[in-house]
Amino acid sequence: MGSHDIAVRGGTVIDGTGAPPRRADVGIRDGHVTEIAGSVAGRREIDATGRLVVPGFLDIHTHYDPQVLWDGLLTPSSWHGVTGVVAGNCGYSLAPARPEDRRSLLGTLETVEDMRGATLAAGVTWDFETYPEYLAAVRRRGTAIHFGGFVGHTAVRTYVMGEEAYDRPATDDELARMRAVVAMSLRGGALGFSSDRAGFHLGDGGRLVPSMVATQEEVEALASVTAEVGHGVVHIATGENYRWVYDFQRTLGRPLTWTSILTYPEGTASRAPYRTKLADHLQGRRAGADVWAQVTCRPITQEFCVAEPTSFYALPAFADLVAVPVERRHTVFADRAWRARAWQEFASGRWLDPRWETITVASSPSRPDLVGAPVAAIAAEHGVTPFDVICDLGLDDRLASRFTVTFANDDTDGVTTLLQSEGCIMGLSDAGAHVGQICDAVMPTDFLANWVRDRDVMPVERGVHKLTGEIADVLGVDRGRLRPGGHADLVVLDYDALSPGPTRRVRDLPADGERLIADAPTGIDHILVSGVPIREDGRQVTDHLDRLPGTILRGGTPTTRPEADHG
Repeated sequence: MGSHDIAVRGGTVIDGTGAPPRRADVGIRDGHVTEIAGSVAGRREIDATGRLVVPGFLDIHTHYDPQVLWDGLLTPSSWHGVTGVVAGNCGYSLAPARPEDRRSLLGTLETVEDMRGATLAAGVTWDFETYPEYLAAVRRRGTAIHFGGFVGHTAVRTYVMGEEAYDRPATDDELARMRAVVAMSLRGGALGFSSDRAGFHLGDGGRLVPSMVATQEEVEALASVTAEVGHGVVHIATGENYRWVYDFQRTLGRPLTWTSILTYPEGTASRAPYRTKLADHLQGRRAGADVWAQVTCRPITQEFCVAEPTSFYALPAFADLVAVPVERRHTVFADRAWRARAWQEFASGRWLDPRWETITVASSPSRPDLVGAPVAAIAAEHGVTPFDVICDLGLDDRLASRFTVTFANDDTDGVTTLLQSEGCIMGLSDAGAHVGQICDAVMPTDFLANWVRDRDVMPVERGVHKLTGEIADVLGVDRGRLRPGGHADLVVLDYDALSPGPTRRVRDLPADGERLIADAPTGIDHILVSGVPIREDGRQVTDHLDRLPGTILRGGTPTTRPEADHG
């Protein structure tokens, strides 16, 4: 009988550092890797012959802030080899929140992140107010994988200013109070601070989100708290206004990541070409900025419902729609003057390029024969605009119609360039958000299977590093590597069989909410979190655990090794 609790034997270890694969066994005891050697024995043994043994994947860009309160398994991510997630991106954390501000905060999550209001109301139990109290609530409930988050600008601003956060700049006193809230949150476990400066998101009631009402000076003052505390990462959803982050980071002195560089068709008026953004990014990196641009292998494809067409909320005309309750939105879609105004905004290309040629009917209760049909072809046949097709079919279906649209990131050569470029970090899965439209939580399995293995965009050891050690280094967390003394978060992969599997629509959220999931990946044989198996032989085994093994991820300082909170 071996001295280890578990021995993973016979596999090829890729340790997350970028080092070449090597044949080795892995010994695990008390939640940590205790030995990596040619032959290791354990009281329990996992046969990894012919398999890859890799660190658990990290997802730096999720919006699991509400879902973690009712789904400790953090699905679909935990089905796909992800053993650590970061929530609170783009300024949208669920804390801090006073009782009187909860409604508007949830309203903003509903409109910005496509989180159904009834689901949020039923699923979120408010046994917290501050960000440290929120993390304590997550810890009490338990998680299958590790959970960490940024404290968000919108939540902080609303906490200090109330409803006026949506309306005006902060006073000096309010800014000082916000800085104190950010500092308390960082010291209480937040991995960093995040803000949305993209400018196209509408919040509660169709209003501009609070972080966009803030001045640039406020954003920088709040982000600078990370440097004053000596801990934390800054995330900015910059939109097209991204160049300032490179100069700011050199003053800040803390790692900064921004979203995002995506490929768009040539001539897209509302977006700079990805080559321009990438050149600016690489120039900023060469000048010494510790800035990481987030990229993804996933096309930006959404399946939106006419009742909640968040895909189009960047257009000013849609503020009128957002301000109207869902049960009355048919009156807006029937308004020909509103349609004409929206169509003019679409045609200008100023806010987004809808790429009408990519939009198809995904479902229609009244016209199932149209499923798969391009709206542009239907429009040409009837002599109307593609937007009229969406509105008219939506009205016929009582706003239940769904359409699929691809906005960006479907240029294979361009995406390959971004994935391979220095300082571009894997992100933007948005897991936990837009769940009725996308299921990009599968990004790690898609990346390894369809891009690293099938398209050979990089060696497998570099691909694994991009999903593990590279992200851990940016976050400052002691994860993402297999090493003696390190945490035993690992995945055993059948690399040849690896696939994210199919996506399907289910109703498994609170208040009968629906979402898209991918619950049948292939090639993921075993997942261990802190040395505890949550997947064995391709099947989830969390139902058999007395206690879920996930922890609260906490970052470190330059002089302190980061650890997880096992409280």
